[in-house]
Amino acid sequence: MTLLSIRNVSLHFGGVQALTGASFDVARGTLTGLIGPNGAGKTTLFNCISGLYRPTGGAIVFDGQPITGLAPDRITARGLIRTFQLARGFARMTVFDHLLLYGQHQPGESLLGALVGDRGAAEREAQLQEKAWAVARRLKLERIVDALPGNISGGQKKLLEIGRALMTDPQMLLLDEPMAGVNPTLVNEIGDHLLALQQEGLTILLIEHDMPLIRRLCDEVIVMADGAFMARGDFDQVAADSRVQEAYLGVVRA
Repeated sequence: MTLLSIRNVSLHFGGVQALTGASFDVARGTLTGLIGPNGAGKTTLFNCISGLYRPTGGAIVFDGQPITGLAPDRITARGLIRTFQLARGFARMTVFDHLLLYGQHQPGESLLGALVGDRGAAEREAQLQEKAWAVARRLKLERIVDALPGNISGGQKKLLEIGRALMTDPQMLLLDEPMAGVNPTLVNEIGDHLLALQQEGLTILLIEHDMPLIRRLCDEVIVMADGAFMARGDFDQVAADSRVQEAYLGVVRA
């Protein structure tokens, strides 16, 4: 069953055509790789899906509902969450604070709730703290929950990005190069976390340049080039495609 549908999505900045009619579907419960050469439009497409850019044309449908051009917060509220290539945080907030920040349905966030407080807000805060601890333990971050973002490794920052996303109870994750700059040991650990999440029913669309990792993790691979869809299939199928070899792997056809 399709969860995310991309139909002829285009985007231009002045005379620059960044997307030229990208189209593909992502099935519910799958871990799908999105690959392509630098400049293929992968991150630009993520920006359109997540509401950071408004497409010039085409349609994006999530869980049966159109989301084209919706604001990022409205898309997030529907359970479609994305991470970024560069994992950033708030310098004076701890790892645990970052996890709590992304917890949903916090009565204390309202002006009245903040000024007056109520039992419901206190109960929800306790629930979110319990959930944040569970996410931290799951991602092996429990030893650094009191650390500041500037004092943890690049790989731990990537795990924190995933943890913040999990705090929102997502239906689908858009992960933009979650392994970039991460040491090989932690790359395998993050990969194992993603496989476990997918086995529990979470849908994941993953941008990544590490081809052995894509082969290990992904049910299906979608290839983009020049702002458009090029090919899809399992890893061996797309790797054997002469168009993919020419565009992405640098193999020139005779």
